[in-house]
Amino acid sequence: MTVTRAQPGVGAAVVLFSLAALGGTACGGKTGTADRGLAPPVAVKAMPPVPDLSKVRTFAGDIPGVVAGGAGVTSPTLERLGDLVFPPAAWNDGRQGWVVFDFVVNADGRVNQKLVRLVAASDSVFVAPAEQAVRAARFAPAIKGGEPVAKLVRLPVHFTLEPRRRDRR
Repeated sequence: MTVTRAQPGVGAAVVLFSLAALGGTACGGKTGTADRGLAPPVAVKAMPPVPDLSKVRTFAGDIPGVVAGGAGVTSPTLERLGDLVFPPAAWNDGRQGWVVFDFVVNADGRVNQKLVRLVAASDSVFVAPAEQAVRAARFAPAIKGGEPVAKLVRLPVHFTLEPRRRDRR
């Protein structure tokens, strides 16, 4: 599922989140739209492609107390995102980008602050604001056998800009 949210800081970029569990299972989420349509001061550059990261592992082996995916385990559902600010340097240059994180959502729906790992990023300028949003996110936890459980999640965060009117064709 995809969640689109207006960024609260500079300009009117749209910040796009798509949430997927490590096994490729889609997670639920809420959807909204950008509330402003301003564009950066320069032409928007193309979004860099996200490489296949399916074989990239940021945790060595099993994590104690964290369930693996599979039958009978639901994925965490995003309830609230942390605040996001499009990096001013990227905004001014018309740069778009993405960051991918692995992290554990605890049985209480909070992100385990000790278990957040960067998988990859198109540009380091996007890492800090994306990490801040990931760490502040809240979820309905994964469920196994009717009980909430901790589960590993992979979250790609896309920073997308609206093109200026004269650049739209």
